[in-house]
Amino acid sequence: MVDLDGATVRCPPILREGVDFGFRAFENLAFLVHRDGRCSLKNPLSGLMLPLPNLALAILRALDKSKFYEQSYLQKTHMKAVMPSPLNSSSDPLLAVLIMHGKCIAVCACEKHDAIAITISPDQPPRIYDIAFLDRRLYALSEHDGLHVVELDAAQLSMPESSLGFTQCIAGDPKEKRKYFDGDNGYLVLRYLAESCGRLLMMKRWMSFPLTARMGDQDRTVKFEVFEADLDTVPAQWRKVESLSGHAIFLGSQCSKSVLASQCEGGIQEDCIYFMHRVFNDLSNEWRAPRVDPLGDSGVYNVRDGEFMPLLHEAVMAELRGKRQFLTWFFPADA
Repeated sequence: MVDLDGATVRCPPILREGVDFGFRAFENLAFLVHRDGRCSLKNPLSGLMLPLPNLALAILRALDKSKFYEQSYLQKTHMKAVMPSPLNSSSDPLLAVLIMHGKCIAVCACEKHDAIAITISPDQPPRIYDIAFLDRRLYALSEHDGLHVVELDAAQLSMPESSLGFTQCIAGDPKEKRKYFDGDNGYLVLRYLAESCGRLLMMKRWMSFPLTARMGDQDRTVKFEVFEADLDTVPAQWRKVESLSGHAIFLGSQCSKSVLASQCEGGIQEDCIYFMHRVFNDLSNEWRAPRVDPLGDSGVYNVRDGEFMPLLHEAVMAELRGKRQFLTWFFPADA
């Protein structure tokens, strides 16, 4: 781990024998998937582990209902894990895991361990791209900027065969696409969902790439757009915002978090988006010719003036260029 000044942060190894992969779920915990399918949360600084036995069972039930996936895909189905923030807002916080390439979401209670799987039905969005908690509701972002919600409580989680499903909040707009083309360049638009001080925000990240290049080799972020879900209007809609109200958002495909910049150490800038991303982990290409940016495509974007700044200074980048990077954010409890 490296802090935003480039200093190395020493900690015990997150991954141990028998763990297939791990990534940050929330705050200062890593979400781990073991090779036998078991799931757990671990604090990499203290080494404390919290097993989630029923979560794996819920995921298996979802896989059994799928005609495409088999149990051999178990370690390859997890896309993202999220929890409510702050954690002390609930006596038994929930953990939601986006699985099966956005076709299903598994939810479990961290202390009671009850868990269910919510499979996307034919009359619902074909794929979920991101998820976030707000007021103990789980929101899901689908194609064409559609937004959906499901109400969750402990009683529902104790019923494995619950018929929970998503309700549409904001209808998708077919004009909103994932790819656009302009002359010799293409644009890939990635969407992220995050809770920020009681608001639900969607961040659109515009990445350009030459049509002659393979996607992932020369893609660069060129701008962000931020929208707030206005759920009080009828119908509900996305409204574009020009600031983050003093917050900073740490953006990533595996975790996103909003923090109040004035309460953070280390010079966190308000109304900024901190980002790093890699479309593909093309490791062989990196060993032949290291990328200019070892964090794939990283930087700090000021929402108010649209300016970009480097995420880490050049000396740190130079040190990281020869190493494989598996990118995620981590937030120590005392940060």
